Order: sequence, then C-alpha cells, then structure tokens
Amino acid sequence: MHVFARVLPAASAIAGAFLLAGCGGSANPAIVTSTANELSPAQTLHPSLSQPMLIAFQPNGSLGYWPIRHGGSKLRSISGALGVEASSGMAANGNVVIVASYLPAKIVRYNVKTTAVTTMADPYGNPEDVAVGKNGTIYAMNETNVAVYKPKSKQPSQLTCAYVDQSEAIAVDNEGDVFVDGYGPGSFQGVVEYAKGSTKCAPLHLRPSQGYIGGVGVDPKTDDLIVIDDPDECAGGEGRMIIYRKPYEREHSIRHDLQTTYCAGALRLDAGSKHIFYGDATVSDGFRLVDQAQYPSGKYDGDYQNIASSGYGNFSAFTTIPNTLPN
Repeated sequence: MHVFARVLPAASAIAGAFLLAGCGGSANPAIVTSTANELSPAQTLHPSLSQPMLIAFQPNGSLGYWPIRHGGSKLRSISGALGVEASSGMAANGNVVIVASYLPAKIVRYNVKTTAVTTMADPYGNPEDVAVGKNGTIYAMNETNVAVYKPKSKQPSQLTCAYVDQSEAIAVDNEGDVFVDGYGPGSFQGVVEYAKGSTKCAPLHLRPSQGYIGGVGVDPKTDDLIVIDDPDECAGGEGRMIIYRKPYEREHSIRHDLQTTYCAGALRLDAGSKHIFYGDATVSDGFRLVDQAQYPSGKYDGDYQNIASSGYGNFSAFTTIPNTLPN
C-alpha cells in the first residue's frame, strides 16, 4: 500500500492518525471569513505576485513559498497559521490556495493577494487531497469518498465508489469528469472516473498501475490525463509518468521516466503547463523534496527543499500560483 504521500511530517502523532482516516466533521459546513492575522499573531507577508510561486504547507500550519525557477533551497513564509494541523493536499484557483485540512476536517481557502481566509467543514470525512473544476467547484477527496462543493452552495454533496477504499489522489478535467487514483477490494489499483453529473464511478482502461500509486492530474491546455506511479517501489529512485489523451485508454498513452531521489508522489502543473512538479518522498517519512521537470517531456529541471531542516520533514502539501483550472 502506498503511504508516503499520506504521512504528514508536521507532527509525528498526527502522521500516525492520518493513516486511519475517519468520518469526522461538522453537520453543516458553516463558512467563516477572516484574515490570516486574525487566525494567528504571526506576521502575514506580502511577496511580489509578479512571478509564479510554488506554495507549500509548513509544520506550523502556515504557508510558505519558493519562486518558481529551477529549484530552490529556502522556503519563505507567506501567511500566518491557517487553523490547520495537518494537510497533504492543496490546489489553486488563480491566486487562491485551497487547502485540504485533514485535522480538523475542513477546506480552507487562502487568497495570497488579499490574505482573506474562508473555511468550509467537510461532513463526510477528513479531506486528503483536493481539485478544482473550471466552474470553481471544489472536489475534496477523503479516504473512501469525495465531497463536492459547488459555487455558492451551502451544503456539499457526496460521491462514493465501490472500487476504491483507499483513495490517494484526485483530479478533474475540463468537462467536469472527476478522477480518483487509489486502491480497492480484490487487489484493485488504478484510476476510476465519475462522469460529469454522475454519482457512480467506473474504472478506466489504462495501463496497469505498478508498485506504489503516486498521483493523478489533468493538463488544462490539452485535457490530457496524467498518472504517476512507482513501479520499482522506490528501490531505484525512479517514478513513471504516463500521459493519456482522450478517451483515456491505454492505447492513447505516452510514458516518461521521472528522476527522483526517493518516490514520485503528488503532482501539480504550472499555469502554462510548461513544468510539472511532483512530490519526492520516502515511504515512511513523507515529503523531503518537490521535483520540477519540463512538461510533457519529463526532463528534470531541479528540486525544492528547505535548507533550515536539510530538506527533511519540513513541508507537505504543495501547489502552484497563479494557476489555471482545472487543477
């Protein structure tokens, strides 16, 4: 079973609990808006938004960033604490970062430009990853289901799937089809799809997933589906990226090997789909690096870490801003 993308280095006690996702949350996702400084006395920084950034969740519950170049070694703070104890998944809508808060169970939206914070409870479980559709719908993936937050809706709906009981990553395409990569009964391992408007899932006919599941995503420029796995189970320090063109069949795919130090995990693209960023983590310890490669070739460009902790256990979820949808 793939666990490294689900381990949260922010706190060892939380990391253990994270592997046992439960059904928590509030009955009503009350929306609360404030500013980051109201959530914490920590100083909120205002970096220049003139260049793209790679945003990461820090152990103290705040967000940090690296300017997107060809890697970086210093994670700089960008917000105060957001009231999130643990997170392993983030996405972005323009300059708004959407954080899947595992503890407590909620979705947090942070506007990097205005510092406004909005929170929505997840009544179906503890969100582990998140994706955002072109119409602004937020899809929060829990261990066994997906909470769907439509724009201006006061109550999320739920997607469930009999094929998957250990979800690992989520994505949505330009048409609003939702994809979950995970493990399930009968040794199932792969990607299932919820067609737009449907609450029923169906497995996709992709190349068999091998080793550990890494991540899943969609290129908004082409609507291509991107799947990452680790066939050698981290033994060789090499991940595999497979790009599928519609109709997302194994016959319409291209494979590229990814350079990693450990295992290739969650993935995000930059706004122009020119670069792909993927978590580089150990099986037991979680994120140590985020790697950058050219997209779609997969040619390695560099990595991001935090020299303060020698790149070890000092950030988890990540995304890029500004961004385009879906992501």
